[in-house]
This record gives sequence, C-alpha cells and structure tokens, in this order.
Amino acid sequence: MDGIASVQARIQDILTQFDGPPAAPDSNPASQSTAPDAGSTDFASALAQAQAPASVPASMPSSTGATNRAGVDPVQWAKDFLTRLNAPITASNVRAITAWEQAEGTAAAYNPLATTQSGYAGETRFNSVGVKNYSSYADGLDANVKAITNGLYGNILSALQQGNDADAVARAIAGSRWGTGSLVEKVLSAQSG
Repeated sequence: MDGIASVQARIQDILTQFDGPPAAPDSNPASQSTAPDAGSTDFASALAQAQAPASVPASMPSSTGATNRAGVDPVQWAKDFLTRLNAPITASNVRAITAWEQAEGTAAAYNPLATTQSGYAGETRFNSVGVKNYSSYADGLDANVKAITNGLYGNILSALQQGNDADAVARAIAGSRWGTGSLVEKVLSAQSG
C-alpha cells in the first residue's frame, strides 16, 4: 500500500502544480460515483493509465530525488514531459529523454532541453542563443512541450509515440532542427558501452 500512497501523493503534487489545489472531496457517499466524469481530460485518462500496474515495466528508471543543472529531477521531468505529449511512458522513452537532458547539460532554470520558447511571466534569457530560464517547473515543462509540438519536430514525436527505441528517438533528434545534433546518440552509446 505504501507504493500506492506515494503515487497518489505525487498525483496530487502534479495536479497542484498545474491546476491549483484539488477540490475538497464530497463527504456524502451517495453523491460519489465511480463513473468517469463527463468533463475528464486526456490528462486524466493518461494519468489513470499510468497508474495501472501493467503500465510500468520493471525496467523503468525511477526518480532519485536528485536534480540536474536545470533544477529538475531528470527522470520525473521526462515522465511529466511524456505525459504532456501523450506519449507512452516506457523505459525506452524515459531513457531517451533523460539522455537528451544530459546531452543538453544546461543550467537554464527549469529548461532541461534548452528551448528558446518565450512568452512566460518571469522568464529571462540564459545565453546569447536565446535559451530561456523559466520561473517555475510548470512553465519550463509547458515551454518545452509547446516547442516540440510547434510543427517542426514531427519526426521526434513519431519516434516517441512508438515508445520502444531510445536510439530511434536520438536519431530523430539528430535529424531535426532542435540543435542538439548527435549528442543524444553519443550519450546513449556511452551508457551502453
């Protein structure tokens, strides 16, 4: 049961970051329903699927609680990023995204993939290329999702949707305009060797 309690606590933490605090539960048992809410979102469906025991393979990397130079837990950020992209959270996808974070190696606040996406309150310029520092985890995550879904990176999104080959994701990144080049491939190769 301890594992379920920690998952539920993490879900509440994520919901609080994006939607504010959860609504107080209704104390009237007669009014509570187990049927899906007609207003449920794709996020809610993805979250329910992620909670299912079969959706987390034994080889899935686990969060360490440590943060990278961008100030995020690389594994947790990868999982949150994949969730926002509606991409499967598989060991291969998490490995690809964490390798991408490592390849970028940036200290840009809450911006582990070093996007230049702008339009967020409190953002600042990190470097001369225009990579941004974001003032919150939620803004950094949203900015990276917005950048990767802007229509220029379909090859990366397609590889992530397959969810079964970190090297294919790395090749898609190398073949894209993102700017990381073949560094993700090199990180993955070093991890395998």
